[in-house]
Amino acid sequence: MNHSSITRTFWRYTIPSVAALMISGLYMVVDGIFIGHAMGSEGLSAINMAWPLSGVMLAIGMMIGVGSGAQCSISQGAGQTLRGRSFLAQGLWLIVLLGIPSGVLLVLAGPVFMLMQGAGDELAALGNDYLQVIGWAGPLVLGSIALPLLVRNLGAPRIATLAMLTGALTNIALDYLFILVFEWGLFGAALATIIGEALSSMLCLLFILSRHNPLRLSAEDCQLNSTDCRRVLITGFSSMLMYLYMSVVVVLHNILLMHYGSPVEVAAYAIAGYLLAFYYMLAEGVSGGMQPLVSYFYGAREPEKVRRVLRLGLLTAVGSGLFLTTLLLSLPEFFARIFSGSDNELLAAATAGIRLHLFALFLDGFIVLAACFFQAMGKARNATLITVGNMLIQLPFLALLPLFCGLKGVWLALPLSNIVLSAAVLWMLMNQLRQLKTLAGQSNNLV
Repeated sequence: MNHSSITRTFWRYTIPSVAALMISGLYMVVDGIFIGHAMGSEGLSAINMAWPLSGVMLAIGMMIGVGSGAQCSISQGAGQTLRGRSFLAQGLWLIVLLGIPSGVLLVLAGPVFMLMQGAGDELAALGNDYLQVIGWAGPLVLGSIALPLLVRNLGAPRIATLAMLTGALTNIALDYLFILVFEWGLFGAALATIIGEALSSMLCLLFILSRHNPLRLSAEDCQLNSTDCRRVLITGFSSMLMYLYMSVVVVLHNILLMHYGSPVEVAAYAIAGYLLAFYYMLAEGVSGGMQPLVSYFYGAREPEKVRRVLRLGLLTAVGSGLFLTTLLLSLPEFFARIFSGSDNELLAAATAGIRLHLFALFLDGFIVLAACFFQAMGKARNATLITVGNMLIQLPFLALLPLFCGLKGVWLALPLSNIVLSAAVLWMLMNQLRQLKTLAGQSNNLV
């Protein structure tokens, strides 16, 4: 990080991170394509109702990975190698300690969760097939999210990318086999996911335990440290909230779409959600590539380099978001047909949903990047405020808009709330940039 240009270093970390997460987003999209073509709107509705509960597992994994990864990078930047090893060890402990109980919770809560969203018996049974498999593999699910983030922060973004690519491509191949050939439905989709995640986790663990790890662990480093565990969880808390926010939003939309529409609208929302998730993964990839650099340079007290990394991140994430938004609004029927096949009712609902729900798509990337920026500097309070605000601001929109606009109001709640939130986030970001500029000036005067 100290011996290359900022732009070259940014792309060295960002390209592997984006590539890995885009592949993850791609296999989510491929999941939807297989399910849509094999099971129709019923399958898409069921997995969209099941996903928010499995999203809790993803949220916890992100909290562990981002929290321990950021603290490792900050420790390395400050030259505190022993402290960095401790944070790495606590990340591994937390994968197991939180993976088992959260998986059991998933298994026990699945049936009630599906019924709560208005799923009938058939939809509930399909969703539970998916949740049972995911729940019993709790630590694997957490590890597949957290371990690549840790490896990336240990200075091996290519290894992290290879691990995620291996898991993603395995999942896609097994989706074809389990869903289309064996006709195992959502059980097959979940089983394919778990096998892919197991391979990804294994590759990451091999690097962490190898001599190439700059924070290679000794027996003394592997002791459970409650203080460092708490620091990891606090640092990664806003990332967990971001994924929980996604789950909460999906649940609320499912309930309202079932109330004002039918399972077809829920399936259409699933299609819009896959497209949103694809861009969200891109934005997360840019944020993931930016985070180790921001953490390192902030720990090394080089504020001007922090500002330059943020500018590159914004240009990449928001710029690509604007491009994708333009494509979706220009060709909504083309993107909807990829999932709906010959189902004209689903095609019409998905086309309308894309136009209404995704016209401000690029703002999701801006919000994600801003939260990650604050988090990377250890400013958990600001990052949490953005994430909690992102959750809470949608509630009045979801409560009021459907009363006046019906089904159309459900679709519009997300983009309109993002417009309001982005104004507040921009203000917070500008204040932080001014502080960094002041710090840079003070550093130059001291020199």
